[in-house]
Amino acid sequence: MVYQRSMPPEEMVAAQLELLMQNGRMVMVVTHMVGVAAMVMIFWPFVGLRGMLLWAAGFLILLLIRSLHMSNALAERRFRSAPRRLYRQLLIGTMLTGSIWAAVYIYAADKVPVSMQYVLLLLIICLATFTIGFSVIVREYFLAYVFSSLWPVAWWSTVHYWQQPHNLVIGLSLLAFCAVLLAVCNQMHQSFRDMIALNWEREQTSRELGDMTGSLRVRNHQLQQARQKLSDLANVDELTGLGNRRLANRVLGEEISRARRAGTPLSVILLDVDYFKHYNDTYGHPAGDAVLKTLAGLMEGACSRAGEVVARYGGEEFLLILPGADVGSAHRTAARLRDRVRAARIAHATSEAADHLTVSQGVVTALVDSQLEPQDLVRRADAALYRAKARGRDAIETD
Repeated sequence: MVYQRSMPPEEMVAAQLELLMQNGRMVMVVTHMVGVAAMVMIFWPFVGLRGMLLWAAGFLILLLIRSLHMSNALAERRFRSAPRRLYRQLLIGTMLTGSIWAAVYIYAADKVPVSMQYVLLLLIICLATFTIGFSVIVREYFLAYVFSSLWPVAWWSTVHYWQQPHNLVIGLSLLAFCAVLLAVCNQMHQSFRDMIALNWEREQTSRELGDMTGSLRVRNHQLQQARQKLSDLANVDELTGLGNRRLANRVLGEEISRARRAGTPLSVILLDVDYFKHYNDTYGHPAGDAVLKTLAGLMEGACSRAGEVVARYGGEEFLLILPGADVGSAHRTAARLRDRVRAARIAHATSEAADHLTVSQGVVTALVDSQLEPQDLVRRADAALYRAKARGRDAIETD
């Protein structure tokens, strides 16, 4: 993402055209309709009502066509797709409108009294002055209207200074007035451009900040996922999906601290697969891996209480951590696991304990005191496991 500090020229043109049509479409129609209504009311006794109404109808049709053209251009966003063509069309429209007012004045100069002629001139000046508020957004648009409505009247009055007593004064005054409008137009036009550029830069900044926020949100999510993956790699056994020895030691330390504060018992079961080396030698290591996965599922199914953790402690050894379990509860869990393994009937032809896979378990239950450490529980459970193996395996020994 590259932030543009200045508004590109094509963006400025498009923004000016859009703002001109949005703000000037209805104002243009209403303003000139008021001027047409004033013309009809004031001059029909001198020109004829029929002629005035025909002129008014034609002028109103032109205004409606221009308004419809602007509406379609806004809807189709032609200020972006074809800005130069739209720019020329708008200039032609405003020049045609201004030329009609100039032609009306020149035509009425020989048809109405001088006082009415001055009223008409004042009306044309008021229209030009009023339109500066919205049309100066596109400077050329306003100048096209001024130089098509007032400029011809100014030169006509100057050239025909002998026709009316004040024509020369009117012509020179209009030329000076056009110069004043030009100066005011330049200042207002620059102010509009600065405002458009400032708004554009603010929008760009907001868009950039929004994109950066979205990007940071995505990156943060990716970072969290990466952290989770790293945590899984550090704490989860890749083969069985159980916790590994690192996780087991951490959880065991946390549960000892919790049991010490709550004064509740804590039990652990250290489990070993009987004659697993023989199994690997007979059936192959892939079959041995499959057995370990199956046992992992059986152990997770045997642990039914919330907070109980099953971890692969190393090789074919597994550690079950049972918070809050007393001696009886821990022994029932071990017996339930032994029965599940027996029911699975995983063939083990070279086992000296049975014709199917069996497990030996050492169970330890302790009321935690201030001296108990995680290694103490594991050491006691390992000693109980050793006694279970000494009894012929497929046994449960409780400490």
